[in-house]
Amino acid sequence: MKRRTFLASALAACFGSRASFARDLKKDEFRSAPGAFRDASAHVQGICCDDDALYVVFENYVYKLDWNGDILRSTPAPSHSGDACLANGRLYVSMTTQDGSALYEYDSELTLLRKLKLERCPGCDGVEFFNGRFYIGGPSTAEPHRKNLVLIYDAEFNFVGQGDVDFGGATVYGPQSITSARDRLLFAFYPEKEDDPTTLRSAWTDANLRTLGASALDGANGWAVAPKRFQHTKEATRLVVARTERIDDETVLKLRFSDFDGGSLVEATENAR
Repeated sequence: MKRRTFLASALAACFGSRASFARDLKKDEFRSAPGAFRDASAHVQGICCDDDALYVVFENYVYKLDWNGDILRSTPAPSHSGDACLANGRLYVSMTTQDGSALYEYDSELTLLRKLKLERCPGCDGVEFFNGRFYIGGPSTAEPHRKNLVLIYDAEFNFVGQGDVDFGGATVYGPQSITSARDRLLFAFYPEKEDDPTTLRSAWTDANLRTLGASALDGANGWAVAPKRFQHTKEATRLVVARTERIDDETVLKLRFSDFDGGSLVEATENAR
């Protein structure tokens, strides 16, 4: 079992930890130490969390961390792993594998329980369990497109429907990361123009995939509703949003907070905590 420390002194203040953290005081932002994810390849693909743990998925590894930033468990995964969600006491990680598995199911200690092949879904990216159903980003293309396929399954993984998410902006590949808050599904995409900060990168819909709003906020490396201890107001739900950086040729996980009130999605500010 590997143990590394990351996040920030703000978390230490919340939880009484004396661990050494890296924090940018000018931003509501925390960074892992370079080398903490040395076994991981590429960038963060997705995250999910509960009050006890943060689950972080890279292309080739799945990690479980506590909220002090220590790695509690890790397990290799076949490339290409993707997004993750928690449902009914299990962790589900999206996969694109040679045998056609779309999801891997783990217990809370990252023991692999089963590989799931899904109807109409040879591989996937984003995944979320919402209102008793799994919403999964379906197969897509690298060519720019506006409509993004989402496949819907019941709690037993029976196919129940599909739809397209179209928020008016061009994307490449499919929905990369999916989460839910305030009775909405939130989807994050890779935009066609990565270098334009005003490009739409995320959207939120109702359960029928009807688009209700869009934002330039980037959640494509993973986002999830933050634990209750981080929630600060009844008017908005705080999300934890993952990013990936390269520092001294090492992969660094960066976490930021954003607030979603059902109609707008904004970066959280320091004085809003």
